[in-house]
Amino acid sequence: MENINEEKELPTSEETIEELMERIKALEEEKEQYVDNLKRAKGDVLKMSVEFEKKIQEMEEIANFQIVYYLVNVLDAFELAFSQLPQDQIFQGFYMIYSQLKDILQKFGLEEIDSENKKFDPNFHEVIASQKCSKENCAGDDDGLIVGLFSKGYLFKGRVLRPARVKIINH
Repeated sequence: MENINEEKELPTSEETIEELMERIKALEEEKEQYVDNLKRAKGDVLKMSVEFEKKIQEMEEIANFQIVYYLVNVLDAFELAFSQLPQDQIFQGFYMIYSQLKDILQKFGLEEIDSENKKFDPNFHEVIASQKCSKENCAGDDDGLIVGLFSKGYLFKGRVLRPARVKIINH
């Protein structure tokens, strides 16, 4: 065991300064390495972001290509109706085209929102007009009942694409 009374020899101020300068130099080098790594990582993230956006755009183009491919058949049917059908058969032709277009959109996940004789639901309906109940001694149980449809609402793969625009009864 060392004697407590013995003094340890302290480094000189030049030695202390030199040691601290070496430590500072090592920390500066370490800092530069971290900064370089951060810059590389930031560049990699930016590059990945650009590539990701490009992939999303390519996927959208592929999806749109498929939809347009199917809709071209509907376009052909319209052109055929205009050019070859007699006037009395044009309505029938338009109905066939409507059915074809509806089938294509349903194939891709489109569903109509059933609003007929339903209660107003803000998740699926948008009120365009309302009317007062015309019943005598009305109990008010038909408040919010849909009595008119201005435009159909649609779901696309279970999500509201467009709410149904409706007329409701209010009290």
